[in-house]
Amino acid sequence: MHASRRGSVLTASAARRRPSTASYRRRNARILAAVLVAAIGAIHLYLWFDYFHRVHVVGALFLANAAAGLLIAVWLLLSAGVLGLLAGAGFAATTLAAFLVSTRWGLFGYHEHFLGSWQLAAGLVELAAVLLLAALAAAARVRPGR
Repeated sequence: MHASRRGSVLTASAARRRPSTASYRRRNARILAAVLVAAIGAIHLYLWFDYFHRVHVVGALFLANAAAGLLIAVWLLLSAGVLGLLAGAGFAATTLAAFLVSTRWGLFGYHEHFLGSWQLAAGLVELAAVLLLAALAAAARVRPGR
């Protein structure tokens, strides 16, 4: 291929340097995953300020969840490795599992209600994060060279 002065024809090396649509999709999906993980942490931070700072043990766990969500979200943005994806999926899955345990049997003496606006918001964000991060991790493991 020859490059014209107007740049209407790309050279073969320039075409190879351009990221593929698939890489844009992976990058955007990873950004979305980071936003979901950060949202999990943000919801727990809000709930800690709203009420859970008064709840023994569970309040501290809400604060730790907020910090972990922020750190994992930053990790997802700064790293392209599969380990961050697995950490994010594990974080979201254990957060969702802890919520479900607290609604069924209670957690450290605190028994949560299953239904409510914040419960629904947190549960949906956690579920979306688990599904997206698990899919990204599975796809990263399948692609050669990763």
